[in-house]
Amino acid sequence: MNYAVILAGGVGSRFWPFSRELEPKQFMKVVGEDSLLQATIQRLRGVVEPARIYIVTNNIYFYEVKAQVAEFGIPDENIILEPRGRNTAPAIGLCARLISRIDKDALLLILPSDHYIKNAVNFRRTLKKALTCAKDDLLVTIGVKPTAASTGYGYIKIRGKAKPEKGVEYFAVEKFLEKPDLNKARKYFKDKHFYWNSGMFIWKAKTFLEEVRKYLPKLHASLERIDSVKDIPKIWPGIEAISVDYGIMEHSKRIALIPADFYWTDLGSWEALTEIFPKDKQGNIAGSNTLSLDSRGVCVFSRGNRLVSAIGIKDTVIADTPDALLVCDRNKTQDVKRLVDKLRSLKRRERRAHLTERRPWGSFTILEKGDFFKIKLIEILPRRRLSLQRHKSRAEHWVVVTGSARVTSGKKIALVRSNQSIYIPQGVKHRLENHTAKPVRIVEVQTGSYLGEDDIERFKDDFKKECRPCA
Repeated sequence: MNYAVILAGGVGSRFWPFSRELEPKQFMKVVGEDSLLQATIQRLRGVVEPARIYIVTNNIYFYEVKAQVAEFGIPDENIILEPRGRNTAPAIGLCARLISRIDKDALLLILPSDHYIKNAVNFRRTLKKALTCAKDDLLVTIGVKPTAASTGYGYIKIRGKAKPEKGVEYFAVEKFLEKPDLNKARKYFKDKHFYWNSGMFIWKAKTFLEEVRKYLPKLHASLERIDSVKDIPKIWPGIEAISVDYGIMEHSKRIALIPADFYWTDLGSWEALTEIFPKDKQGNIAGSNTLSLDSRGVCVFSRGNRLVSAIGIKDTVIADTPDALLVCDRNKTQDVKRLVDKLRSLKRRERRAHLTERRPWGSFTILEKGDFFKIKLIEILPRRRLSLQRHKSRAEHWVVVTGSARVTSGKKIALVRSNQSIYIPQGVKHRLENHTAKPVRIVEVQTGSYLGEDDIERFKDDFKKECRPCA
């Protein structure tokens, strides 16, 4: 049977400031009405049934994934949670181990969750060719013919002419190569034996696990100790991080490549995104809230409601959000990751989250903050509630803007309607609940000596799987 393993645990740091640790790019709507994750699942129709689609992700994304895949009928138990990211080899190995215990002859489609692909019909046809090859115990990869000398992708070098396998032609792979510098990329681009590494793989679960046993014996030994998802938390800390390219694909002798006959980009940088949007005669990408004078090659992307203006600049990416602005030379977009590393070292909040943060129960937006106060807009989804909690260093004043909220404050429970308010003293146990069928919006004013999100003590929480602060 065919199974899909979708890798959805990355943080997409090169896509900052749109992509943040708590809202990475795979969950964003980049093109169209579906997120990149949802589009990945949509493309599998007719190839893999929803009940056999698995998504491997980090603990902190469980409820986001659950919400995004609900329309497809993918079971909750198919969301495989990593306590910490360990790169692609352990993630794929984990799913291969779990699926092979259900179906020893399982064929796996390994797909990243954050790619952009045109022509889904051709994509599915390519997958079916790859599945045919994989039945002969080959590790199959989909290679993309380079359209430029890119330094943002790894490369694959093929050997010899195409070989037939059950009516499907494939190429033997000579070697996998890491992302090159510009000089090497130019050489690869001119040589017909080189393809971009798409990161999409197809193989039997047992064939892959045999290669893991051969080339990553420590990982294989750890996977052998995992009989169900309950074993993951105790085994995972001892597993070393390693990519499937470095750990397996650079060593295996049974790799086949099938060329892609569809448009593909991994959206690995802002420059990659500029390739898929229409441009004006000066090569600019601009939305309705953008003004540009005497500029060329300027690409403006905005998640805010501000007017963005550019005068006399060239070959620049501008990415605007309510709390962070990126201005970057288009030839330097791969270096955004270095900037994010700098933000991490400075412990800047902008690396981790947007001003609006989604939660399993809804979302909150920071409207204003200063010394000893913070103002938030809170939206609670129908039939959801926050944890029963208290704060040591702050009090809260809630004003219901729309809807009706059930509020627990100490031993009292009150129904607070639109245009009414309630005060929660410092140190008092409290809870917000939406008991209705419509969203509730509340303005929260916090006051106190410390207003950090970690000043919270929880007593009851409906969303215990969510590891980040749930509020």
